[in-house]
Amino acid sequence: MDFKFLNKDKLPYLIIVFLLLIIGYQYYDNHSKDDAKEFLKINTAGIIDNKKKSLDENTKELEIEKAPEESEEIMVHISGAVNSPGILRLDSSKRVVDALDLAGGARDDADLDRVNLAARLHDEEKIYIPKVGEVQENMTTLVSSPSSSGPASKININSADLSELTKIPGVGEKTAQKILDYRANNSFSSIEDIKNVPGIGDKKFESMKDYISTY
Repeated sequence: MDFKFLNKDKLPYLIIVFLLLIIGYQYYDNHSKDDAKEFLKINTAGIIDNKKKSLDENTKELEIEKAPEESEEIMVHISGAVNSPGILRLDSSKRVVDALDLAGGARDDADLDRVNLAARLHDEEKIYIPKVGEVQENMTTLVSSPSSSGPASKININSADLSELTKIPGVGEKTAQKILDYRANNSFSSIEDIKNVPGIGDKKFESMKDYISTY
């Protein structure tokens, strides 16, 4: 290559220009990487923060959905082929098998195949444990509750007072008071709305629905 055009006077300027180009490139390259890292850091932090907020909201919703239904004391009457027949006090979440255990268990002549031991208990329920060979038409209903024949008149959950509300199966004074508290600021447009009251879920509603109305 012919370098004759490069004289001694121009050489220093060319060197300076060359050095400035190198410095400028390095400066641009370093700042571009820093800006990219900062951009990535900000966006990553935003994504993580949004994910965390979404997770917290979903967790709260799940906790609300899983909130346990309130249990109350109920009374049932058990008779027939049991060791200790009579009136029992149990938690409203219990089942027929729990009542049978509390009554001292079944006698040797009890025919448990004719009883639904898994049935959920309701307040004022009558449970009869038949004996083996006992004739169906000559015995009391195995498991009966007010819902088996239907209530004489339904209770208006929009106007009933505390004592009237406690007549609803599965509703004690605590739940009745919660219904009144809810009703102070709301009204029930349908009987399903009663599930908005804290402590009343699908299971408790099933035992109540045949006894309540909104008018």
